[in-house]
Amino acid sequence: MKNTRVYINKKISNGFIELDEPQTHYIKNVMRLKIGEKFNIFNENQGEWLVELSKFNKKISTVKVLKELGLKDLPSDIWILFAPVKKHRVDFIAQKVTELGARLIWPVNTERTQYKTIKKSKILSNAIEAAEQCGLTFIPKVNDLENLEDIIDTWNKINPDRTLIFCDEKSYNNPKKQLEDLKNDGKSNKWAILIGPEGGFSDKERQKINEVKNLNVVSLGPRILRSDTAIVSSLSLFHSILGDWV
Repeated sequence: MKNTRVYINKKISNGFIELDEPQTHYIKNVMRLKIGEKFNIFNENQGEWLVELSKFNKKISTVKVLKELGLKDLPSDIWILFAPVKKHRVDFIAQKVTELGARLIWPVNTERTQYKTIKKSKILSNAIEAAEQCGLTFIPKVNDLENLEDIIDTWNKINPDRTLIFCDEKSYNNPKKQLEDLKNDGKSNKWAILIGPEGGFSDKERQKINEVKNLNVVSLGPRILRSDTAIVSSLSLFHSILGDWV
């Protein structure tokens, strides 16, 4: 039987810990755990711990901390910047970016972005759910929605040592070779992938992006990919050459 895992946003230490109402609902009504049953809790700082369900009431539950199980390795230092799409597809993006391993999820507003609002809390909750299901102890940070132009204007100053991998649908190079060349250069161990909206980037935005000093432009193949497909493809390609799959 798959082990139940619950993320908690509080310090874990020996003794007893209270779980809040949503966590209690999950272990009681979704996983149907009983008093005395064991499961795992985790956070980003102290890793995973084995606990025993000690007490229920209407809104909270209490667990006894039994044993420290440790932290899992951090993913490679890769960020994902993407233009928001439909709600259910943003949910998918948050889950897959977490599963595949990224440290930051950053929604960006472009000229052709169709969905101008996004719920940061919803992205985070989907990331937490993915981490619970996939055995992770790391939750990616989620940035507020920000205009692409503002991000690029400050990129060289704020992120001078982070290479921006620009996935441009108008580029026709070999992405595998592009990333292998970056690996052989060995100039960076911090990365960010930029994925555009369904309508692509404008010429003005391309010109702006090309002002980034540490820039690498890649193609994602001969077909136009939807945003969520492009994110999964680019992150998988990255990890197979530069990330933690090698």
